[in-house]
Amino acid sequence: MPKYYLLPKRLAKKAPWTQQPVWLLEALVFYGLYGLIRLLPFPLAAAFLSRLFGVIGYHNTKKRRVVQRNLAVVLPQLTEAERDPFTRQVFRTTGLAAAELFLLDRLWRRRERYLEFDVHPEAMQAFERREAMVFATAHAGAWQLTNLISREYGLSISILYAREANPWLRRFFQARRRAFGSRLVPTAGGVRELMRELADGHSVGAAFDTRIDSGEMIPFFDVPAPTNTTPARLSLRGYPLIPIRCVRLPRHRYRIEVLAPLRPDAALADRHAQVSDLTLRLNRLFEDWIRESPGDWLCMKRRWPKQSPAGESAA
Repeated sequence: MPKYYLLPKRLAKKAPWTQQPVWLLEALVFYGLYGLIRLLPFPLAAAFLSRLFGVIGYHNTKKRRVVQRNLAVVLPQLTEAERDPFTRQVFRTTGLAAAELFLLDRLWRRRERYLEFDVHPEAMQAFERREAMVFATAHAGAWQLTNLISREYGLSISILYAREANPWLRRFFQARRRAFGSRLVPTAGGVRELMRELADGHSVGAAFDTRIDSGEMIPFFDVPAPTNTTPARLSLRGYPLIPIRCVRLPRHRYRIEVLAPLRPDAALADRHAQVSDLTLRLNRLFEDWIRESPGDWLCMKRRWPKQSPAGESAA
């Protein structure tokens, strides 16, 4: 999560005394926006935040440039002008994600109106056995709603999240995330924390499509990118690796799709080769999801290395 939403990083370094006042101002903005959104029906709230975030985000030159570079790798066949509508949609999607988080409790209470679940039979068998599983998603579509799988099927899932630096916003977002009905685990705990949760019988879930600088270079849209191999490593320890996503449907409906577990390739004798192969297959799934609707991929952070020759040529 960003340290500041309203204060440029360069200014924060020059004037560190502004940190507390800016953090307080940001919290007031979010609480005020949340109070307004709670007064609106969900379709109107989603439309309002989509338009608001779309305008503000697109005019953030730095963020727009990052999104454009990421989409250039995803859609290399298009010109920059042809990709621009997808760039705008990414920022509008940020507003939709905010509405979905702010009103998550309402979506759950009225789930007959808004939600449907599609679970692969193999995944359902794991649900019924109450196994500790690894749920892997990407920041594509309404990814936050995938967490509702725990409430729908009575699963114990520990959700990884990035802890906000701003203490007031931390409390704000924690209150919203409680609607997931899951245990919340900060990403700062790392792999050891994940192993502890799994050993205690809790499944774990997270979005694994973001850049992790210490990760292994695995192709993503045919360009090597630092990738988190933790899901694959946990799968090799015997925990089912289950891809999951949430698709936005017409008329403000959502379909949460739970796919068949991905399994290591037993034909690959080398453990490292199995990890790389399984991570690549997970990346391929993410690619399919993103290609279906590129504007629904929240890609406002650099995904590929700056100095990657392949990435530069693709972009």
